[in-house]
Amino acid sequence: MNTETSVAPLASFEAKWTEARPELALALRFEREDEREARAAFACLVLEIEHAAFGIREAQPAAIKLQWWAEELARAAKGEARHPLTQVLATRIATAAIPQRQWHAAIIGAMAQRDPEPAADREALLAGYAQLHEPLGVLEATLFGTDATAVADALAISRALRETAALPDALRDGKLPLPLDLLARHRLARGDLGAESAARADALREWFGELAWEMSALLAPRALAKRPLGILRAAMVAADAKRLAAAANAGEPLAAMNVVLAGLSIPIVWAAWRAARRSRR
Repeated sequence: MNTETSVAPLASFEAKWTEARPELALALRFEREDEREARAAFACLVLEIEHAAFGIREAQPAAIKLQWWAEELARAAKGEARHPLTQVLATRIATAAIPQRQWHAAIIGAMAQRDPEPAADREALLAGYAQLHEPLGVLEATLFGTDATAVADALAISRALRETAALPDALRDGKLPLPLDLLARHRLARGDLGAESAARADALREWFGELAWEMSALLAPRALAKRPLGILRAAMVAADAKRLAAAANAGEPLAAMNVVLAGLSIPIVWAAWRAARRSRR
C-alpha cells in the first residue's frame, strides 16, 4: 500500500517511533525503497503493542487497548484492517497468510506482562519478556524473512534495558526489573533499590554488562549469517549494545543509561550506521 492516504497517518506513528528509538529512523534509510513503508509500519506496530503491555500504568485502560489490538489483528488476518499501520501491511499480511492464532499469541504475551512475578535469574527474566517477543519475532520473520529467535532475543534484551532504566517507576508499580540472584549477590533487598548506593550501582553495572554481552553476541558475524536480524533490528541491537556498555562502565549506571537513552551520541550513531550497512549486504 503506497498511497498519500497511508503515508500521512504512517508519518505520525513514525514520529513516535523515532522519539522512542531514534536509531531506527537512521537505519530505515538503508532499506530498499519498496520495503521502507512496510518495515516502518511493522516496527511502529510492535511499539504500539509494547506500549500497551508496558507503558500504560492502569490495568483497565491497558486491557481495553490490548483487546482492541486483538480485534484489529484478527481483522487484519482476514483482510479487513482498519488501523493505518495494519492497512499499510495489508498486502504483505495477505500474502504471508499468517494464521489468526499467531497474531493472538502476541496479544496473550502482551497481557502476560501486566503483573509479572519476580524472576529468579536473567534467563527467567528474559523468558518473561519473551512471552510477548517470541510471537512478535515469528510475525516479523514471516513477513520479512528475518530470524524469529534472533529478533525475539533482541527485543527481549532491549525491553530489559528499558524496564531497568525506569527502575523507580517499575518499583512504584510493583515490578522488579532485576533478577533475584543478582540482588542476592550484591546483598540487596527490593527496598534497597529505590535509593542510590554503592551496592545498587555495582549490581546495575553487572546487570548492564551481562545484557551488553548478550546483545553484542547477536551482532557477531557468524551469528548474523545464521540468524539474520534485518536492517532495523541490527541497528537497534548495535545502538542498545553501546548504551549498555556505556552504563556498565559508569559511576552511576542508572543515570548514565537515562542520558544515553535520551538521544543519539556519536558512538551510538556510528554503531547503528555500521550495523545497518552490514545488514544491507
